[in-house]
Amino acid sequence: MRLVSFNISIKKDNTPEVIDLLNNLAPDFIALQESMMPHEKTVFQRFRSGEDISNYFSNRLQHSFFAPIYIANCVTNNNICVEDFGGKAEQGTQILSKYEICSAENKFYYNNYKTNYDATHFKEKDWARSILSAIINLPDDNKIKIINVHGIWNSTRLGDDRTIAQSEFIISELLKDKIPTIVVGDFNLSPESPSIKIIENHLTNLSVKYELRTTRPEKDMVVDYIFITDDIHVKDFRIVKTDVSDHFPLVLDFEIGPQR
Repeated sequence: MRLVSFNISIKKDNTPEVIDLLNNLAPDFIALQESMMPHEKTVFQRFRSGEDISNYFSNRLQHSFFAPIYIANCVTNNNICVEDFGGKAEQGTQILSKYEICSAENKFYYNNYKTNYDATHFKEKDWARSILSAIINLPDDNKIKIINVHGIWNSTRLGDDRTIAQSEFIISELLKDKIPTIVVGDFNLSPESPSIKIIENHLTNLSVKYELRTTRPEKDMVVDYIFITDDIHVKDFRIVKTDVSDHFPLVLDFEIGPQR
């Protein structure tokens, strides 16, 4: 089975290129960060990525779940609209799956769902953050949990008390059951951060194990990760170098079974 995790970037008008890249990778699961869902027909095409990707893959990846963190008409800064969406749209994380999603939740751990996107104090306060936690039925009566994360932004990438709490929240979700689990996403954290080390106490960090040098085009920076429990057998793990987004997609080929 193949999973692709990808921050597709709200900053870029790139949905056709994202779809083409994902189509060529032929995944069984897609985990997206910075996905956008329109709520009005007037929403500009570039802010309809989640809907367009879901529609394109509807025959192959029939099951999906979207976990929004806000709904807004535009991004505001000091009460001035600095990025117009063209209508009401939500941003969040998203999972598309070849197999049935038997349960999924949008679990907030930092602030709550917002009815605006006020970026005035974003660098100091961020906005709202949640995890998408989904349990998926696989063939042969197996199950898998996928946790999709778009982590709290912090300027140093070393984290703070908020990202420590974020990691502890993720681990609490992991420990709720013994289902084989994959945690993916853009954490906005460096591998050296204490927050990442907390997760590594419970999961294998493939981005570190496979010695990724960067997950960002034109930057020397690892902030995107895939973590796995011991009952996930890795067949292959890699990034795809591309300028389609401001992050590289991470690709994991795996089976359910112990690591070898």
